[in-house]
Amino acid sequence: MNSDLQPYPEKLTFLEKVQLYLFDDPDKIPSYHQFTEHELKVKKRYSLIFSYWLDKPTLSERKLINYLVNEHSYSKSMAYKDVGTVKVLLGNVRNATKEWQRYKLIAILDRAIELAEAKKDVKNMILAADKLGKYTQLDKEDSIRIPYDEIVPQNFEITGDVSVLGIEPIPNLQERQKRMREKYTGGTVEDAEILSETKDG
Repeated sequence: MNSDLQPYPEKLTFLEKVQLYLFDDPDKIPSYHQFTEHELKVKKRYSLIFSYWLDKPTLSERKLINYLVNEHSYSKSMAYKDVGTVKVLLGNVRNATKEWQRYKLIAILDRAIELAEAKKDVKNMILAADKLGKYTQLDKEDSIRIPYDEIVPQNFEITGDVSVLGIEPIPNLQERQKRMREKYTGGTVEDAEILSETKDG
């Protein structure tokens, strides 16, 4: 593989880098995406929360906050802030949305199968597995996967040049605007009287 090829832009935000390298060791991260020491500490906090929550998908956000405060000496404000960021990292699939509820349901069915198996309860194990199979639609063919990770978002730049829209620019626009203001308002914006608000409105 050609080492000169870069699958991602060199300039990424901290959150974008975390999304790409959340569980990667520093020596596995390309030189153009290296984290600072402070960023590595924050990344470590995010990976802790991410892993714990992913391992316990039925855990409420409140209980997760309490876990961080009681077990990892988090302040409450930092716990709320980090959990909020991790919810972004988890994305729509796991951000307390319908998809997150689906993920939790699958985890519950997996757990039900484990418990039934431990009790040698074949009937309930088959029932739970059947529910899981139907819910995840394993009996149907996979739909065509859209390569979202390969889609590069457009980089739009703000411009005051109307010609980019195919419109001819108006010559001396500011001067014409000034004449129109004087014609229809009797003065310029700078001459306008500023009225202060009163209690009576």
